[in-house]
Amino acid sequence: MAPLSSNEPGVSERLRAILPALPEVQRGIAELVLEDPAAASRLTIVELADACAVSTGSITRLCRALGLSGYSELRLGLASDSGRSYQDSLAATIGTDVSAEDDLAQIATVVSANVGHAVTESVTKLNLTDIDTAAGRLTSARRVQIFGTGGSGVMANDFQQRAYRIGVPCWTWSDTHLALSAAALLGNRDVLLAISHSGRTRDVYDVLTEAEDKGAFTIAVTDDAQSPIGSQARLVLTSSVGDLGYHTEAIAARHAQLVVLDVLYVAVAQRTQQQTRAAITATAAAVSGYKRPGRLR
Repeated sequence: MAPLSSNEPGVSERLRAILPALPEVQRGIAELVLEDPAAASRLTIVELADACAVSTGSITRLCRALGLSGYSELRLGLASDSGRSYQDSLAATIGTDVSAEDDLAQIATVVSANVGHAVTESVTKLNLTDIDTAAGRLTSARRVQIFGTGGSGVMANDFQQRAYRIGVPCWTWSDTHLALSAAALLGNRDVLLAISHSGRTRDVYDVLTEAEDKGAFTIAVTDDAQSPIGSQARLVLTSSVGDLGYHTEAIAARHAQLVVLDVLYVAVAQRTQQQTRAAITATAAAVSGYKRPGRLR
């Protein structure tokens, strides 16, 4: 079945249009399907026949009445309709910001929609070849320095803690002077991972440039590949947030950065499975005494 444009009627809409003219058995099937098209799209033809107490042949005849080649096309059409309905409702929310008049339900809806959109867009647009290259550099590096400020600094700390735990020799700094000093000691066997949502944070740009000048391989995680930081780095992993409004953009940015870094972390762990398993076992054992159930003593 060819994909429908937003102006063409979906299978559900066509089914409603022919409903009054359908024979009784087929009308009963159509009514059940229209009660929950998304749920119906997940049923096999046998399961739908059992739910309607009809034969599979009756369902096949309904498909033909719709001009479809068979049940598979009906299921795809119903799933497509459900997805399109979800996207339409999501589009009404994405890109909006919260105001002082919004209640908590509206705030939760806006935040959820914007965060979900940012994560989905970031994963969809992520260049997996670049992720693979970045993972290779991190696993073979002598030293890895990770740097970001503000919210990006939180992401830098999170990634450093996880990567260090599986054996990647990496450090992060909260002080720009310390970060610059560390970058000055990097060489061509080292990696600098810079994180900046805007790609225009002066501190991060200066640290990345210092590492680049010393021959380190530089990687940037940013929402703007054409920004100064994106243009300066040898490899750019792009998150995708866009303009979501003053209140929610920073929230979505953290989640977008996190999903990019999560994919990178798993790619590194996959490349070093034996080392990762041994490291996680050892580090878990080291802190196990601090996770005993019961009251603190």
